[in-house]
Amino acid sequence: MESRRKNGRSGPPQQRVAVFCTHCKQGYRVASRLLGRRMICRHCRSEFRAVELDSAQIQRLRNGEAPSDSPDSAAGRPGSSGSLPTAGRHTVAIDTSWAGRHLGRYKVLSILGQGGMGVVWRGHDDRLRRDVAIKLLNRDGPRHGGSIGGISIDLFMQEARAVAKLQHPAVVGIYEVVEDQGQIFLALELMDGGTLKEQIDREGPMLPRELFSHLVGPTRALALAHERGIIHRDIKPGNLMFDEHGHLKLMDFGLADVNYEVTSQRMKGKAVGSLGWIAPETARGKGTTGSSDIYGFGLVMMFALTGKPWIHAKSRSELIALHQNPPELDLSGIDGLTPRAEAMIRRCLAEDPSQRFASANELADALEVCGEEDPGEKRRWRMSHASVAVAAAITGGVFVGAGVLYYFLNLSEREDQLRRPVADFSMSIEELAADDALAPQRVEAPTAPPDVAPLSMNDPSGDSTLSATADGRESPASDPSSIDEAKLPWPRVPDLVDADSLRFIGSESGRVFHIPSTECGRSIFASNLVNFATKKEAEASGRHMCRRCSEWLSEHGEHVAEAPGNAP
Repeated sequence: MESRRKNGRSGPPQQRVAVFCTHCKQGYRVASRLLGRRMICRHCRSEFRAVELDSAQIQRLRNGEAPSDSPDSAAGRPGSSGSLPTAGRHTVAIDTSWAGRHLGRYKVLSILGQGGMGVVWRGHDDRLRRDVAIKLLNRDGPRHGGSIGGISIDLFMQEARAVAKLQHPAVVGIYEVVEDQGQIFLALELMDGGTLKEQIDREGPMLPRELFSHLVGPTRALALAHERGIIHRDIKPGNLMFDEHGHLKLMDFGLADVNYEVTSQRMKGKAVGSLGWIAPETARGKGTTGSSDIYGFGLVMMFALTGKPWIHAKSRSELIALHQNPPELDLSGIDGLTPRAEAMIRRCLAEDPSQRFASANELADALEVCGEEDPGEKRRWRMSHASVAVAAAITGGVFVGAGVLYYFLNLSEREDQLRRPVADFSMSIEELAADDALAPQRVEAPTAPPDVAPLSMNDPSGDSTLSATADGRESPASDPSSIDEAKLPWPRVPDLVDADSLRFIGSESGRVFHIPSTECGRSIFASNLVNFATKKEAEASGRHMCRRCSEWLSEHGEHVAEAPGNAP
């Protein structure tokens, strides 16, 4: 049961009236300003609406009889939760005579709730044929909580202007402000889903992912309000309502601080908000900022996740003291919270405003991320450090072992290539083929021109693909007409190979490369010749320079090898 007081100031003593629970007939005496409000019976825990009893009804209640106009005696009972009040009946707090009457083009139907400045009714728009919410200004004066310092009408109009500035799908929309029959009222979008507080009271705590998804829209709406110079100052579960489609929306800007509004300026420096839902800086009298609204959303999250307010006490003074110095936040009892969600809630409820989210949009982004997280992540996050360390050690060991194995295999292969025996004509045809990984081919070698150096078969590179007869002599070959037919070392087919264009060469399927001017380079067949423009290009192909060419290169210098023709 929530009530809004006049900025903590003590006023005239409240008139107390008799009411009774419509279920167990338990009687109570309550302040007159609570008439018409829904209450919870301490005896049977049932919900009932507070209706004043006269002396005759009180006597019948004492005798164990139900009052004549109690919910048990007739339909249309005024005290029943959710029923229509009796037309013409008037109480101090709520004028129920509006039921069944018209205000402007709206027909007043039933009471939906009561706030600090007025009563909210369900109404019907006869012209557009739709139900709306009608917020009637309470004109009973400060004695009944209907005004704050005599400026209730100004606040009423300020709320209307503030909501009109916020065209957002997550803000309860306002249709118009009307004055009829001496009564000022707002026609608002009707929210049939009830408030977040009513849902939690009825169904219990909400799952974290579901709650975070619901709150994204209202926080985006709050961000828009802050951009328009509007601070809500009354963020609480009762001011978040569900529409008929289950979308949660922000409402009740009656206490908002609006830039350039005279009424807001007159309320500067006052502790504004609902007790139980204010930030520490507000409780300490330091004013309310946009960061205070973010703190309010943190309080809303705690209520929705636990089913009870995080800040609660038996007395007003204790409650204010707890707001000024909040207790340590304990989230261990909330199931389904991931580490990121815990950090988000703690940041919202940080006592220091500078440690909270910098903006409502930043909070909305965090809510979106937390709303999509896997609830099981928290369980995985809390794995023992030993298990994590073992898993990391095993994974690291696999990678290190693979790297070491690759290094030694590669080193062994290189050593094997360097120690490979020199090929000569005493090798068999099969050994030659295995060394070069090419099938031997019989070719006929013409007599070498006098200007060509004699060919040596002592090539340790394994790239020579010369074919030989069984007695070790070269086979004769016919004059080639193309590179593919040139089964001869490339210097012997000058018409097919431009020697000046060669830089670093190798055989097509070999694993090494050579300098064209060396003996091993000049022994490669023209048909198998592969040319590389630079040494780096040859190495990038996965080859390495043969030992003899490396020795020649170190002796003559790399600039000589890269010169056209590689002439020594």
